[in-house]
Amino acid sequence: MKTVAIAIPSLHRPDLTARCIESIQRQTLPAEQWKIVVIENEARSDSILPDPLPRNTMRIELQVNEGTTNSINRGMAAVPSPYVLLLNNDVELAPDYLEKLVKTLDADETLGFATGKLLRASEPTRLDGAGDAMLLAGASYRLGHLDSDHRQFDQPMPLLSACGAAVLYRSKAFLLCGALDADFFAYIDDLDLALRAHLIGYRGIYVPGAVAYHVGSATLGQALHPRVVEYITRNQLFVLMKDYPEAVFRQLLPRIIAYQVMWFLYAVRRAGVFAYLRGLRSAIRGRKRMKQKHRDLMAKRKIDDQQLLVVMQMSEYQVYDWHQSQAESERSSLLNLYFRLFAPRQR
Repeated sequence: MKTVAIAIPSLHRPDLTARCIESIQRQTLPAEQWKIVVIENEARSDSILPDPLPRNTMRIELQVNEGTTNSINRGMAAVPSPYVLLLNNDVELAPDYLEKLVKTLDADETLGFATGKLLRASEPTRLDGAGDAMLLAGASYRLGHLDSDHRQFDQPMPLLSACGAAVLYRSKAFLLCGALDADFFAYIDDLDLALRAHLIGYRGIYVPGAVAYHVGSATLGQALHPRVVEYITRNQLFVLMKDYPEAVFRQLLPRIIAYQVMWFLYAVRRAGVFAYLRGLRSAIRGRKRMKQKHRDLMAKRKIDDQQLLVVMQMSEYQVYDWHQSQAESERSSLLNLYFRLFAPRQR
């Protein structure tokens, strides 16, 4: 059995996939301990990783695009292992990335996932993210995103979530909480997975000594493509329907409503009203499935509402601290308004 299954979804970008795999081939974790699974969506002979495949690499060819979620689930199932690395094909790993994250999870069985510091591939002095955090209202943010890296995120810290671009999951945790949800397809699926991991009793951690380099938005080409806005709109609502216990949802409802109004205004300004409406319509159509998944999740949860709120409040503090650390001219207008309405309590 391998130690790590490395699941890499791909869609018509064999050039990115090849560079990603080259970085894996240089890992200090011995080669006999990992296996790469490239999941080629909409596989065509001219748009997939060519033969011969690199060392310790296999390929799954799909006739349709099954999204990040189902692709990774297929990759994980293909290689039984204690750990699974969720890896975007536009990421390149520093040589000790895998080794450091494996050692971290080996040392503490309560950890469900670990991630490292992501830097911008095009500008390595700038952060892509130092783990993910979430507002109590249900919105996900990548800590440090696009900030200059001046060692402000060089200490390990607990995380509620981690960017699915390069996160190592304990396979037991991944499977117990139900793997990635195919209904999400892409975007915020990593937050949904992490919340479920916490609900069944696992924790997450940021390991700054593990470094990777991320291109970002390599498939759709821009950060707020209308399709991205559509998926984020839908999947934010899916998270609220599926992962929030009812009492927690009721308690946080004023800020949830306020944030959703802010997101509507932001999304329409950036991508147009139709992208937003498509996402809203998809969320409404999927509400029955989410309610059933909510019931299933609540039946196997291991932490109570107060314990979950403590983790969520910690995560919102992380967003607030990062936001406050930025120059006023660089701060998100959406977060400015949110924190004006819902300033975090003193810790």
